[in-house]
Amino acid sequence: MVTLDLRHVASPAVRDLLHLVNHPGFDRAQQQIERLGGCTEPVRLTGQSTTVDTATGEVLRSYTSSDEPTGSLLTTCGNRRASRCPARSRLYAADTYHLIRAGLTGGKAVPDTVRTHPRVFATLT
Repeated sequence: MVTLDLRHVASPAVRDLLHLVNHPGFDRAQQQIERLGGCTEPVRLTGQSTTVDTATGEVLRSYTSSDEPTGSLLTTCGNRRASRCPARSRLYAADTYHLIRAGLTGGKAVPDTVRTHPRVFATLT
């Protein structure tokens, strides 16, 4: 393993990034970053989880965030406001379109008979 001397790098953020890129678990960290889909305010989850079969007591799976390269699991912020997270805002806007469309025309477990129902689009602020 090669140790890099990063003390000459002025920016702490760049130093952290270079350290992460050279970390043996970088592939896992890269997976987490890709799954964020551009989220600007990811949530860092820490802790552990164990799934147990209640009938047998057998541990089916277990997870701990301490096994992650950064010590935490990154997940999206879920914020719908474009001023806070443009990437999540675009995703929720697309979801909203499809939900409204399904409510008006049917689909996505909504029967096609909704097409004949009266419609009102009210916005409250």
